Amino acid sequence: MAVATLAESLGFASVWVTDHIAIPEHTRSLYPYSADRKAPWQPNIPYLDALTVLGWVGAVTRTIRLGTSVLILPLRPPLAVAKTVGTLDHLTGGRVVLGVGAGWLEEEFDLLGQPFHNRGRRMREAIRILKACWGGDPVGFEGELYRLAPFGMDPKPPQGARLPILSGGESDAALRRVAEVCDGWHPLNVTPDQVAEGLERLRGFMAGARRSMADLWLIVRPGRNIPLTPDLADRYGALGVRMLVADVDYRSSTLPEALVHIARLAKTLRLSPVAVS
Repeated sequence: MAVATLAESLGFASVWVTDHIAIPEHTRSLYPYSADRKAPWQPNIPYLDALTVLGWVGAVTRTIRLGTSVLILPLRPPLAVAKTVGTLDHLTGGRVVLGVGAGWLEEEFDLLGQPFHNRGRRMREAIRILKACWGGDPVGFEGELYRLAPFGMDPKPPQGARLPILSGGESDAALRRVAEVCDGWHPLNVTPDQVAEGLERLRGFMAGARRSMADLWLIVRPGRNIPLTPDLADRYGALGVRMLVADVDYRSSTLPEALVHIARLAKTLRLSPVAVS
């Protein structure tokens, strides 16, 4: 609550949470975002449920957008996600941005009884199901992996089927998924040069899907190892990046230290404080 209310008052446009449900004690899965391919945290790291947290902070904020970076969609039944995210959007006046990912931690999938090998195909269909649930009733879906008899799901989120779903990932499979079923791309731990290279590949997939790049939300999370400055933000902006997500090192900071860091970042990026009633 302290982070979200401060961020809103300082002029940040959004707040974001990450996602894991259960961290295995032992794992052979390779972590994609570190040089040694090892996850930088222990199994007992405190992970609050992502969507519950956004409901909590959404109740004490008024304008700031609420995002997931990223929700591991194939770990969950699509209808449960559609209901929870739709409810969150309904209660917060249409402020949700849903970043989703296919996941990398196979042992976590095992713990939750979800298959890992077909997570990409399940995620693609799950995104289509979310959009269908947030559109008009009756809802129905006939896919390769999911077949749903007609049903109703109300109330609809204020953003409706336009509630933005952004896919993480930088592989061709992830970019192809963005072009085929998503509203935007949300790469993590990437420099402007890496974003530019990914966008070049994404343009080809978007052309194949007969979609315009102008329709996409492009939200980048540079990562903890890339300090944000106005010049760097301008470099991302020149590529069409709509929003940047800044990491705060909560693991090694007290809450007061984290709040000071956020205030300094707002000053560095020359944000304009806003009055929130």
